[in-house]
Amino acid sequence: MKENFIRKIPLILFGICFVFGNNTKAQIPRILELEEAITLGITHSKNLALDNINLQLADSKILQNKSAKLPQVGLNLSYVRISDNITPFRVSFPTGDVVLNPQILNQSYNSLQVKQLLWAGGKVKYGDEILALDKKAIYFDIQKNKNDVAFNITTLWYNLFTVKQSKKILEANIDLLNNQKKDAENFVKQGIILENDVLKIDLAITNLSSNLSDISTTENLLKYNLGILTGLDSKTEIDIPETLPNTTQENDNLNQYLEKAFQNRAELKGLSIRKEQAKVGVKIARSNFMPTIGASGMVNYDLPNQRVFPNVASLTGTWNVGVGLTWNLTDLHSNKEKVKESNLSFQKMNQVIEQAKEGIQLEVNADYTNYLQAKQKIQLADKSVEQATENFRVEQNKFQTNTTTSTDFLNANTLLLQAKINLTTAIANAELAYKKLLKSVN
Repeated sequence: MKENFIRKIPLILFGICFVFGNNTKAQIPRILELEEAITLGITHSKNLALDNINLQLADSKILQNKSAKLPQVGLNLSYVRISDNITPFRVSFPTGDVVLNPQILNQSYNSLQVKQLLWAGGKVKYGDEILALDKKAIYFDIQKNKNDVAFNITTLWYNLFTVKQSKKILEANIDLLNNQKKDAENFVKQGIILENDVLKIDLAITNLSSNLSDISTTENLLKYNLGILTGLDSKTEIDIPETLPNTTQENDNLNQYLEKAFQNRAELKGLSIRKEQAKVGVKIARSNFMPTIGASGMVNYDLPNQRVFPNVASLTGTWNVGVGLTWNLTDLHSNKEKVKESNLSFQKMNQVIEQAKEGIQLEVNADYTNYLQAKQKIQLADKSVEQATENFRVEQNKFQTNTTTSTDFLNANTLLLQAKINLTTAIANAELAYKKLLKSVN
């Protein structure tokens, strides 16, 4: 038994290593780069999934319309058993009696019908154009929604970066004050400062710890939201890199960004397609003035066949072909209003496009202005950090030599802390402002 146990030791050790290895691996957070998060978000997006369904529906409608242009084939088969309580009608002729309605008790009527639309004033052709344009417009809707999803993920990612960096600054500042508190406690023992000065530092640490708790809660919330929007398992621990991605920023002027927006915006392209659809709609309305021409053919195989006189108890095949014209003459008058309505819809699309262009112009100008302001704030925040750092250095030296109060020292510390957070926020906001500007031109 002892030998069996010794033999099992390697397996036991392997199992322990496997379990602890898996636990260790499970505790390692998944680092989401911005581009990876965007890709996952687009793949997971429910709105884009609906757009893909709409695209499939558009394909289905196109196929249905093609099928409608094919010959319509119908088959009718029937069997009838009739009663035998009718006395046949006989007519006497020199050659013999003729039964006009013989008792054919078992009857069968069978036909094969074929109908083909030949011309409908262009409705079929224009219908194809409408459906093809509809599918094309859906592609632009999908592109717009992709841009929206990507920017929502980007905004969430940059907010998480700002919160994460602010948390690190707070933690570093709490460590600094804790060290300063120890020095202050030694000064109290030496009789250099009062215990109240230590209490002020302790209060500042408590306040920062409270802020740290709030910001940690915000960080966890942002991580959870990022996990939901990217479709990751809720048990997956998410984190992002410590540095922002490298972004090459183009220094175009406002007019250049506006020109790009008018060329690239998916909304404008989609509205242009809808305008083409409205134009085709006018043609369809006008085609209602035209008649419809169709061809048909039928093969009958009946027992009895009504074309055979007198009826005989046998299956007989006959056929017929023809061409028909249908023309609703009332439409020649009433369709004028439909044509007018279609023309108004076309004119309406022109106004909608112009309105969209104005909206895009306002959006691009606002995003461009915000981007310039965000870059300026980086310079101001950087200068503020430089000034606050020097001010804190001076106050810290004074506090060490007991030539300033703890209040002045803590004020200098608060100014430096806020300046560092402002700089981190300004850098992230400038990056996000540029991303917003790019979104407004694409």
